[in-house]
Amino acid sequence: MPSLPITLEAALRDARSPDPTSRSVAVRHLAAALLAELGDPSPALHLAAGHPLGEAVVAALTAALADPVVPVRAMAATGLGQLGEPDVIPHIDPWLHDADPGPDAGYLRECAAITCVLLGLAAAPEHLVKPDDAEGPVESPAAPHPLRPPGHVPSDLSRVTYEAALARITAALRAPAPDLRFQAAGGLVELAGRAAEPALCAALDGETHPHVRLALVSALAELDPPGPEACTRLAAVATDPGAAVDLAFAAALGLAAARDPRGGPPLLLALQRSGDRARALEALAALGPAAPPAAVPPILKIARGWLTPAVMRVRAAYALVRVAPQVGQPLFDELASSRRPAVQEAVADARAALAALALKDMSK
Repeated sequence: MPSLPITLEAALRDARSPDPTSRSVAVRHLAAALLAELGDPSPALHLAAGHPLGEAVVAALTAALADPVVPVRAMAATGLGQLGEPDVIPHIDPWLHDADPGPDAGYLRECAAITCVLLGLAAAPEHLVKPDDAEGPVESPAAPHPLRPPGHVPSDLSRVTYEAALARITAALRAPAPDLRFQAAGGLVELAGRAAEPALCAALDGETHPHVRLALVSALAELDPPGPEACTRLAAVATDPGAAVDLAFAAALGLAAARDPRGGPPLLLALQRSGDRARALEALAALGPAAPPAAVPPILKIARGWLTPAVMRVRAAYALVRVAPQVGQPLFDELASSRRPAVQEAVADARAALAALALKDMSK
């Protein structure tokens, strides 16, 4: 973790400085400085209670919520979210409901949404006690659920905080301000996992703003994996000849994660773009035999390109092992014999990825 530009003690001192620049720097880094001294713990409620200066930090951030400088107010809110302080919610509610299109209101809305997500994540570990492969929150917090250990009863605070954060992010999908809808799309996936799918699909159906549509499609693509309802929407976008390039590509990545071949054409086009090539190869590798046969020649060209960086050649060969093993395996084995450390590292990563994809294939 990079070192912070200010110590905890200095941030506490400057949080009430008459100089706006000093206050801004202090408030921006106050929560991070405290968390660093706590050893950067996992998200949880009331993290500040574990440090002798925690109470003073929370008080300074709470006071900064009324600062005349907009960025200071916004950073104070996200800092309290980082520390898992639910009392910040009443302060940010007016920001969430402010439809003013100006940049100051937009910045406050964005930070309010981020704060809600941070609080939800802080409450979720106790509320759900979910492992890494959990599918999201339960619909009824009072119902028994296999993600909780036998006899575990979440605290009222974690349940209430999680539900408050989730409700605000869900409502933000229908907010008048597009910047808030944009922020809510990814935030809902973070809080709800696959349980976010129906709300995201419904939001996409009625969304016309191009940036928000991209955020919703990207959020659906992040589901692990997208379900049938999400894939129906993603396929409609991927096969729409009028869809923007980045929108179709985002939809194709989500379809590939679901092993749905309908996203093949945008992935082939992405092989021609240097910035998207690596992700397109990964997506085609995920599709494996379901990838379009037309993908083999361009992938082979990348794998054999003399001017192509060696790591990218390994990535292409790895994709070919999945898409056309009879072509890809000899090429992969040839690259695996290289003595260059960077190539050896790329080959090791590719082998691990091939093993992971094989396990996923077996589970279907």
